[in-house]
Amino acid sequence: MKLTNFQKGLVLFLAAFILLGGTLFVNRILQADVFSKEEAQHALYSLWLYKDIRGFDLANFWNDTQRQMFWPFFHSWIQSASFLFLGVSYTSARILSLAIFFLTLLLMYITSERLCPKSGWKIGVIASLLALSSPIMLKYATANTLEGLGALIFLLAFYYYANCEQCKRTIDYVLLGVIMGLSLYTNYLYAYLMIPSFIVMTLGKLSPITYEVIKLERKGEKAALPFFWWAYRKLIVLVVLAVFVAFWFFSSAFSRKIMLLMQAIFRYSGGEMLPNVWQALIYYPRVIVESYTFSPWLGLLVLISLFLPFVAFQYREFGKLYTFIWTVIILATLTIPTKAVQFIYIVAPFMFMVTAAAVIHLAERLEKRWVVGMGLVICLPALLSLPKLASAYFPDQPKEKMIQVLDYYRQNIRPRHSLAASFNLQHLASETVAFHFWDWNAPVIADPIIEPDEMLRSADYLLGLEINNEETAQQEVLDDSAYRWQAFLQEKMRQGEIKESSGRQFPELGVTAKIYQKVNR
Repeated sequence: MKLTNFQKGLVLFLAAFILLGGTLFVNRILQADVFSKEEAQHALYSLWLYKDIRGFDLANFWNDTQRQMFWPFFHSWIQSASFLFLGVSYTSARILSLAIFFLTLLLMYITSERLCPKSGWKIGVIASLLALSSPIMLKYATANTLEGLGALIFLLAFYYYANCEQCKRTIDYVLLGVIMGLSLYTNYLYAYLMIPSFIVMTLGKLSPITYEVIKLERKGEKAALPFFWWAYRKLIVLVVLAVFVAFWFFSSAFSRKIMLLMQAIFRYSGGEMLPNVWQALIYYPRVIVESYTFSPWLGLLVLISLFLPFVAFQYREFGKLYTFIWTVIILATLTIPTKAVQFIYIVAPFMFMVTAAAVIHLAERLEKRWVVGMGLVICLPALLSLPKLASAYFPDQPKEKMIQVLDYYRQNIRPRHSLAASFNLQHLASETVAFHFWDWNAPVIADPIIEPDEMLRSADYLLGLEINNEETAQQEVLDDSAYRWQAFLQEKMRQGEIKESSGRQFPELGVTAKIYQKVNR
C-alpha cells in the first residue's frame, strides 16, 4: 500500500520523536534530580487529589480542588489520574509533561496539514523538528510545570477554531468554548493571554460583516440569516466560557480568587522587572532569538518569519497564527509588568509553524541555487551551536544531587516517627521534603508557615541543613530560611531539647545534612 504524503510525514515525525523523546526520557527524566520548588508545589496538589481518589473521599477531593487558587486545578486533576496508573514518583510526574509535549508536536503536525493540505505535511515536520531542537521546549517537556499544558490547550483551541470555520458544526463551537475555559482552570496568566487573542481574531472579522449588515437593510430579513447564524455560534462560545468563569469564581471564595487572579497577572507573575521601556519592548524579540532555538541564527529566522506577511497571503489559514502570536506578545509586553521567557511559551508552537511555513514558501518559490545558498547561510553558523543542543539532550550529571540528601534523611530516621523541616532551597524546599516523604508512615511537618517551636513540639526528628560552601550552594538558596532554621536547631540543642543524631557532608553541593532527635524528658 502506497503511503500518502501526510502518512510519510507522520512516520518521519514519530521516528524522530521516538529517538529524541526516548533520549530525553533517559537523560532528563530518569536521571533528573528532585523537583524544583515550583515542580514540587504542582506535584503536592496532585498528591492531595490522588489520596482523595484512592480513599473515595469526594468531599475532600472537592475541598482540595477548591484550595488550589493561585494555580487552578486542571493540571493536578490530570496528574492525579496519571499517579493512579503510573504510581507516585518524580519520574511519573515528569512523564506527564513529556506526554503533553508529544501531543503538542502531534497537533502541530496535524494542524499544519489541515491548514495547508498541499504542503502542510512538510510544514508540520519542520515545525516539529524546530520544537525538538528548542532548549526552552525541551526544558518544559521534562519538568513538572504548567507551561506545556498551557501551550497544548492554546493549540487545541486554535485547531477547533479553524475546524469551526471549515465544518460549521455547532458542537465544534461548544468544544471551543470548553477548551478556552480550561485555560482559566490551568493558569490565570495564560487565560489572560489566550482568550483576548480569540477576541481580537473575532473582532477582525467585524469590519466586513458590518458592511454586509448595512447592505442587509435593503435585502430583507431572509438575507440576514447568515449573519445571525454567525453571531449565534459566537454567542455559544461566549456562553460556555461564561459558565466556566462563573463556576470557578462563584463556587467559593470569590473575592480571594479575584485578588489572586489580579496578582497572578499584574503583580506576582514571576519574572523580572526591567529598568526602562526600551528593554521591555525588545525583551520578547530578544528571548525568541536567544532562548527559543539552540542557535541565534535559527532564532533570528523565527523572529524574521513573524514579519513576513507574504507567508500569510500564500497560506491564508496560517495568517491567523500571526494574530495569536502578536496579540500574546503585545499583551505580555505592554500589560504585564514583569517579563519572563516562559510567558510567551504558549505561542511557541505557533511561531515554529509560521517559521516552517516561511521556509517551505521560500523553498517552493525561489530557484534551487538561492534555496541552497540561504540554507547554508542559516545552517552553517548554526553548527557552531550544536554543543548547546547536545547538552539539552545529554546534560551533565553532577556527582551529587539533592535526591541523595533526601534519601539520606529517609534512610537514617527510624520508621513510624514524625519529622519536621523548614528550609527553602531551589531543589530542597519544604514542598520537596513533603513530596519525597509522601508515603512516610508518620506525620511529616514541612510547611514554612508553621512556627519552628510548634514543629518541635509535633516532631520526633528534625531535619537540619548547613550551608558550608556559599559559592557552590548560592544558586540553590532562595531566602534565609535555611540559616534561620539551622540557628533555631542549634539553639535548641544548646538548651538540651534536641540532640544531633547523625550528619553527612555533601561537598559537591556545598551542604551538610543533619538529623536531630528530640530529647525525652
